[in-house]
Amino acid sequence: MITDQLEPIITQPSSIDPINSSEAFHSSAPAQHRFKLRKFWLKFHLYIGLFGGGLFVLMSLTGSFLVFYKVIDEWLNPALVTTSGEGSYRPLNEIVAMARAAGPPGGVLDSLEWPSHRHSVFLTWYKVQTDKSEPFHWHQATIDPYTGALLSRDREWGGYLVSFIYNLHASLLLDDTGATIVGFAAIFLLVSISTGLYLWWPRPGRLRQALTFTSRRSVIRRQYEWHKLSGFYSAIILGMLAFTGVYLEFGDYVIPIVRLFSPIQEFPKEQEIQSVPTAGVSSLPVEQAIVLAMQVFPEGELRYLGLPQEDHGVYYIALHQPGEVRASGGESQVWLDQYSGKVLRVHDWNRFTGGETFLAWLFPLHNGEAFGLTGRWIVFIAGFVPLLLYVTALRMWWLKRQAHRRQQV
Repeated sequence: MITDQLEPIITQPSSIDPINSSEAFHSSAPAQHRFKLRKFWLKFHLYIGLFGGGLFVLMSLTGSFLVFYKVIDEWLNPALVTTSGEGSYRPLNEIVAMARAAGPPGGVLDSLEWPSHRHSVFLTWYKVQTDKSEPFHWHQATIDPYTGALLSRDREWGGYLVSFIYNLHASLLLDDTGATIVGFAAIFLLVSISTGLYLWWPRPGRLRQALTFTSRRSVIRRQYEWHKLSGFYSAIILGMLAFTGVYLEFGDYVIPIVRLFSPIQEFPKEQEIQSVPTAGVSSLPVEQAIVLAMQVFPEGELRYLGLPQEDHGVYYIALHQPGEVRASGGESQVWLDQYSGKVLRVHDWNRFTGGETFLAWLFPLHNGEAFGLTGRWIVFIAGFVPLLLYVTALRMWWLKRQAHRRQQV
């Protein structure tokens, strides 16, 4: 089995040559105990890698892709999601009217995302009822902000490349069941990183040796050192990605834990915040709702508009204020009565508690945007490390297996 083949390579402490050393740990009871404990964690580490390594690689490579998924979509489909226009945007009421007219059959306009840069477009989102187990599918249309022209319609989420990979990364295309699997994979990756660090930990006086690569020994030794050093130097980044992944999949369990240390204001459910219909009074125009939200956050930049779906529905506007860590979204949010324009609820980034700020950092850390373009590239590159770890581990197993076969001839 794979553990039997790898064990002779890395059961010894990292300060001892894992290939050629004859030093044993039988000189004392404590040393023998350390040897047995190390052997146990080695097998545990290897079994996690054996059964979860392929999934770790899939999650990390798709995660690297998603760091730049909007840029990739623009590169693949420039006519659908980019514009060469310039000047002022068309009135928002006009954009919304076009969005309503462009909806797919049976679709209900749910929300709009603002252009993310000068050549970007409005993304409009629709809920389309299905006859399957899930209640609805998401569909998308895109509108040129400068001309109000419809650029694409009825792009079903999951039906084009970047959305397919997004779903693969988040749920393995298996909806809630897949999301649970991905969440547990993130937990096991955290365990794998922790046990790997334990196995790497050098004896006193051997730190420099443990931190450097030497290729003077055998091919197996070189594979071992590539595995050891790539794992060590990427441990913090991979651990952060795994932890934030756990939150994204198991937020309903993480948030109560954080709440033990700091108050957290949750995103309200539909039945908790509603408009009050008034006889003879129609919904406020979209542009007026935006003006009211901007009065709450004068320095905010618009990111997202959620439209009322029913008589009791509300306007939901998300804005990005200076200092917010998530540049692509808005942590400052306003809920408005669709008839009176009354502010029903506000989430203000500048008034977040410690727990709310902690949670607000997790997604931007996961995709790297917390540290700008540099952070995105770091996360992108880190996504290839599990592949290197997996390949070097399999390579060690294969080389050792070949060596055993030669010895038996």
